[in-house]
Amino acid sequence: MINNRRSPREFWLKIVIIIVIIIGIFFRLTNIDKKIYWHDEVYTSLRVAGYKGDQIVETFFNGKIITAKDLLELQILKPKTPLSSTLNSLIEHPEHPPLYYLLLRFWQDLLGSSIIINRSLSIVFSLLIFPGIYYLSKQLFNHNLVSLISVTFVAISPIQILYGQEAREYSLWMVTIILSSWFFLKAIKTNKINHWLGYSLSLSATFYTSILSAFLPIVNIVYIFLMRKSLEVKTNINFLTFTIISGILFTPWILITLINLQILKDKTKWTNVEESLEFLANLWGLHFTSLFADVGLPLYHWATYIFITFAFSLIFYSFFFLIKNNSKNIWLYLLLLVLIPTLGLIVPDLIFGGIRSSMTRYFFPAYLAIYLTIAYTLGKKIEEKSKIWSIILGIIYTVSIISNLISSNSETWWNKAPSYHNPAIAKIINQAENPLVITEKFDINEGNIISISHNLKPETKLQLLDVNTPIKPHKEFPEIYVFNPSPEFRKKIETIYQSKLNSIYPLLYQLTL
Repeated sequence: MINNRRSPREFWLKIVIIIVIIIGIFFRLTNIDKKIYWHDEVYTSLRVAGYKGDQIVETFFNGKIITAKDLLELQILKPKTPLSSTLNSLIEHPEHPPLYYLLLRFWQDLLGSSIIINRSLSIVFSLLIFPGIYYLSKQLFNHNLVSLISVTFVAISPIQILYGQEAREYSLWMVTIILSSWFFLKAIKTNKINHWLGYSLSLSATFYTSILSAFLPIVNIVYIFLMRKSLEVKTNINFLTFTIISGILFTPWILITLINLQILKDKTKWTNVEESLEFLANLWGLHFTSLFADVGLPLYHWATYIFITFAFSLIFYSFFFLIKNNSKNIWLYLLLLVLIPTLGLIVPDLIFGGIRSSMTRYFFPAYLAIYLTIAYTLGKKIEEKSKIWSIILGIIYTVSIISNLISSNSETWWNKAPSYHNPAIAKIINQAENPLVITEKFDINEGNIISISHNLKPETKLQLLDVNTPIKPHKEFPEIYVFNPSPEFRKKIETIYQSKLNSIYPLLYQLTL
């Protein structure tokens, strides 16, 4: 007689998995309106509301005194704003394909505009990652425990929660990557047209979510080439056909990008900034530790290197275990999904210079493969009743939960770097009774002054200036602050007010009147 009863150990493991998933959902829903609505999210709202960069400058950067409340009107989608306004605004930013922003536009049409509503759409996509990675894992390994552990990893992964609470496209991108991978592997296995069609549509969806999805067809092409001897000729033909169809479906945005190529170059020129190899290497390490550990340590802290060492040891061993215990058709895909996007970001920086590889969010395709590979290793080891690997899983859960507890209670975090100091700056300004905040159209001040305005008192007075705008002094304000001035602007302000500017906080200066 077959004994179908589960052991107490299996029962408690399932309970732990359920609790971890619930905790992951809780963290996604916690304090979403308390964290700084940072520079990039500001531009999400601007694009969805149909505003272009020159409209912002013409309307507000003219030297007139306005309030923080006036400036925040730009963050709200007006009821009668035509969809064409949103599309025209998106065309100005070809570096960000339109799918997420159009979905957010429809979301706002239904629910309105606010920080909570804007971020809630990303939370929805982030939750869809759970079933997505479960079924992708089942497709790869056909192992329920491995699939459940995969879900727990994305559920409490600090990096997934950070971007799952942000009004940007990255949680949607993760969903489309998972869908594309699932349909690709399913289509190769079955060679059914409906699966190939799903692959083509989902791959096109990744293109319309992020231009970095260009790595995905490269992964698939290399995989098909290396597996060609074990695949039918018809499979290869279908793959080529439906991959081309994906490219054709993306042609409209390719044309828009080509027409606006100079705009694309201008918007992405920040990636050409030079940084030391040591700095980049430390960031590369932190990219991959943030999958499970992100407690806010400084970049060069000794404990940071402990986390990096542990993370890479676990990743390398897991891939060794995966390759040793699986057929080539499984491990090869996951290995390529890590190597091609990662090397595609790092190698150009090493050869040509730049900081493309400094952005953690650009590595999402590689993260997917790492979650799956480590989940496979842990799942199989735990199935073999290995105590040491059960402890390792417990450590991963514990460190991830602690990381999320720390970041969820913080107004700002490292992934909001251009706006990192904005909450503290807003608090300083809010302490003054009748302050005036001055800034110029310099660096990324346009987005950041709007970001700060989300935290300022609505009646706080602002004076925004373009490069050639005449500056009219307003000495009637008892406290005057200047946000992130260029050296030339500092001298100009000091001359006009006949007073000295003193730095009182990073990016914030105050006039001594």
